[in-house]
Amino acid sequence: MEVRNGVRAIFHSDSPIPTYGIGPALINGEYAQGEIPVAIASNETTLIPSIGRGLKVTRLAGGIETHVLKDEMTRAPLITAKSEKDADDIWSYLTRNKEEVERVVNATTGYGHFTSMDIHQEHMWLYVRLGMFCGDAAGHNMTTKAGDALISHLVDKFGDKIEYTASSSNYCTDKKPAEINKKKGRGKSVKAEILIPEAIVEARLHTTAEAIANLNGSKNWLGSGIAGSIGRNAHHANVVAAIYLATGQDIANVVEGSLGDTEAENRNGDLYFAVDMPAIIVGTVGGGTKQQYARRHLEAMGCFGPGDPSGSHAKKLAEIVAATTLAGELSLMAALTKQGEHMRAHNRFER
Repeated sequence: MEVRNGVRAIFHSDSPIPTYGIGPALINGEYAQGEIPVAIASNETTLIPSIGRGLKVTRLAGGIETHVLKDEMTRAPLITAKSEKDADDIWSYLTRNKEEVERVVNATTGYGHFTSMDIHQEHMWLYVRLGMFCGDAAGHNMTTKAGDALISHLVDKFGDKIEYTASSSNYCTDKKPAEINKKKGRGKSVKAEILIPEAIVEARLHTTAEAIANLNGSKNWLGSGIAGSIGRNAHHANVVAAIYLATGQDIANVVEGSLGDTEAENRNGDLYFAVDMPAIIVGTVGGGTKQQYARRHLEAMGCFGPGDPSGSHAKKLAEIVAATTLAGELSLMAALTKQGEHMRAHNRFER
């Protein structure tokens, strides 16, 4: 086996992660519509029937509503000036010449375009958070290329006033828990919601809307706050990771996918249940989506390759992620309202 720079081309070719087709999910979204099978890859076997139960309950209740609230990938190059005065000059140029920044960014790609710029200055350091629409790509490389082009433009413009630069400053923020991604979003910001009639809650989840709403408040909101958690949810990351693995996404972006909130309200016995997910980072072209297994799963879900219009396939996948996360969250929260049910399920499916 060829070894280059200490890396073998394939370490273990016989180490697959179990992958399942579950559902279908019934989604009433802007991009994901109708009954859609969902590809899930996970070693946590209990997760599969749990999500399946949530998807069945939501189908019986008429389907999950999904909405893409924002679509913007970010990268934040770091500009280091030789002095605070030089940094002030660069900051002033960037804020007064947004059209020129847009021109520089857009010249780097024919698939995406500039959407926003947010600059944070600390002494001689400038943290420039660029936002871009990236079509059906997740956008990691597209935004990095744009950031590098902006750095080159500023070096040409200001010469020796710029001392050091880096393509990423952590103000993006990529693959780390960060309040900025919670507040401003990164990738696709999606809301999924459903109203489940009281009879279905009691017959299929064996609990009540009041019990789920009370637990959501004390566990996901108060408990998360006490712990200092950014995401107020039970296990968004479980579902996000499983779909990312099955569809060739960058699995480290599960960090951003874990930042969402879960909402639950008792509405006269009916259960309003929702998830707000500010940073779903997915693509249907490029990267791991070119792997045969990922292509097969994305095709089954109806969102492989470029969409028409551009970006529609990636948005569809993001809505599927949000809807499936809602289903998984619903099932787990229902189980947690019944003493011992959560552990019994793990004993049953994992032993």
